[in-house]
Amino acid sequence: MINQRIVDSSSKVQLADNRVCFNTGRVENSQGEQRLEPLPLAFLDYLISRTGEVVSRQELLEHVWCNRQVTDDAIRRVVKKVRVALGDDAKEPKFIKTIPLQGYQFVGDATVLCEQPAQHARKIGAWWIIACFVLAAVMSATLFVLNSEEPEYFGAVITPLTEISGSEMGGEYNAQTDTLVFMYRGSNREPFSLYAKDLSRDLLYRLSGDDGAYHTISMSPDGSKVLYQRNKGEGYQVYIADYENGTLRRQRRLDISQKKLALQGWSADGKEILYHAYVVGETAHHKASSKAIFSYNLESNTSRQITFPLSKGRGDVLARQSADGQYLAVVRNQQLRQYRLLVFAQHDGKLLHETLLGFEASNLVWSQEQPNSLLLSSFKGQLARFDVNSGTLIVSEHITPGLNDVFGECGKDCLLMRRHGMNYRDIVSMPNPFVTLPSPPAKLKIASEEVEWSPIYSHDGSAIFYLSRDKKYSYLYRLVYEGPNAGEKTLLHRFDTLDAINGLQASSDGSYLLGRREERLFMYDILNQQFRWLTGDDEQIVYANWSADSDYIYFSRVEQHSYRLLRYSLATDLTERIQDNTLARIEDELGRVFILRDDFWLMQKQAGGTERALVQLPRLPELTVIARNNALYWADKQSLTVHLNQLDLLTMERRSFALSRNEWTFNFDLHPKLASVIYSKELLAASDLVKVAGRE
Repeated sequence: MINQRIVDSSSKVQLADNRVCFNTGRVENSQGEQRLEPLPLAFLDYLISRTGEVVSRQELLEHVWCNRQVTDDAIRRVVKKVRVALGDDAKEPKFIKTIPLQGYQFVGDATVLCEQPAQHARKIGAWWIIACFVLAAVMSATLFVLNSEEPEYFGAVITPLTEISGSEMGGEYNAQTDTLVFMYRGSNREPFSLYAKDLSRDLLYRLSGDDGAYHTISMSPDGSKVLYQRNKGEGYQVYIADYENGTLRRQRRLDISQKKLALQGWSADGKEILYHAYVVGETAHHKASSKAIFSYNLESNTSRQITFPLSKGRGDVLARQSADGQYLAVVRNQQLRQYRLLVFAQHDGKLLHETLLGFEASNLVWSQEQPNSLLLSSFKGQLARFDVNSGTLIVSEHITPGLNDVFGECGKDCLLMRRHGMNYRDIVSMPNPFVTLPSPPAKLKIASEEVEWSPIYSHDGSAIFYLSRDKKYSYLYRLVYEGPNAGEKTLLHRFDTLDAINGLQASSDGSYLLGRREERLFMYDILNQQFRWLTGDDEQIVYANWSADSDYIYFSRVEQHSYRLLRYSLATDLTERIQDNTLARIEDELGRVFILRDDFWLMQKQAGGTERALVQLPRLPELTVIARNNALYWADKQSLTVHLNQLDLLTMERRSFALSRNEWTFNFDLHPKLASVIYSKELLAASDLVKVAGRE
């Protein structure tokens, strides 16, 4: 036991199987390595120095927070970070015990690994005074700020705009009327309803009077009309209504011929609306793969196409016209995760700027405070401002997961944004709806305060691999749920939280995991716990699959706007080209080969080199296709419901099972014995619309 302060920053302390270095913040244990920030380190340091004693909140504020005013939640967040790093359980604590209504107590054994000279101990008072000043400065200037508002957002002051319990999204602010319009639902089982908030009078209105499924709402520049989309079972249609004192009147459907369109807002004069819809490219391979921007004239009831993308990506996904009508800003997805900002002159359609974005913009809005500038934001918390006059893109150094989708401004360095929690998915399993078993398998649920996604079964079905994410990192885990080691959880690898990790697959021999970080392919050696890149940063990789014998990996790469299927050999470490215009190759246990073409037709290879067309699959950035036991499995969305589909390869009979409603869950996995299905289930994405001061 120790009962003295760790007064030298080079000190290392052993806490059971944890080695804590107070100089670097590293915490090393059997699960790998983590880093603690200065404030959690200071908390742990002080608690160890008072081993066995109950440390009150007031003492913590004085000696750790240097007399700063912070909330109980701020203290609890720091305690949680320390517990997570040490692998401690609040219910059965090995190190930090909560004493209700009193404080915290360090109850573990601590051994100093680097003893310090005695004179250091005599200088503890001066050291800690200096440390307080340093800590206060750090807390004021960096990510580790913990103030009474929202410490995780770099000291930004967060003020809720609506204060409704549930999920708010799709916010749009009309500066002329000081009105906020948005979508809302109280639970994950409900469709979205439409709401408006008169901010000047603090009045909240529900605009949709029924339980219909609504989506996207936009107010005309003068505030007199509202556009929205509604699904009555045949897809989302566009409606327009007059807006009068929190009520929608004279609602009518617009006759727009394109299907699967998405509203983008109004023209500056309010006479036209903007939307994007799929267009046909020059070749069959471009068909329905790119979206273009259209305008719809409300007087003549006619549409015209105003952008003409030809790309292997989704095309033009966002568009906004400036308030003065001079410019049209467009975000274009050219291929995979590559996005560009384009700014056109409205009067002649001339392209003025084309700028590569380093992130996927989920929202775009013209600035009301800085003329001729744009604000762009991502779901992951990135924020950027583009100046049309200079053509300069400035990306904020602050990244705030959980604070995103800027939709307006409320003054200098004051933004209107969406704030959401990080717990919007849990992993669940269910019996396979297409098979009959004498006894159904046990249902599984993986839940925490973080988001969990992309679950897959191990090769023998005894364990599950999955991903989890908090505001700092993404984690790859292995969870055993069968056998004597059931419940054992192992951290395999850690990624930056901004990285998109997709396409996890286990080899049939149980030796390796395959996956993609953004567009880069990686392999993880499970037995030796080694991570390895298979492709470079300059390559753009999409769907990847193991061969049936796990000797090869098939993956497609983007080459000059076309997809090339390649094969990597584990034995020779060589890659060879197999087929053009192909997204994926899937093999089953019987040796059958299936090819997913880049027009999303799934083909079965026949003797003599011919192909049999089986089914055209939905165009999704992430698509799971499993071939097993004379059947094919995939997921798609039919109206508001996600269905799990099975195609019997002997009879060609197709069956569907309603997996979830009001969700976007398309990734799943089948148990090796086909007993169960595991997938990531969407929870209520608890979120609210907020005013953010000091974010930029």
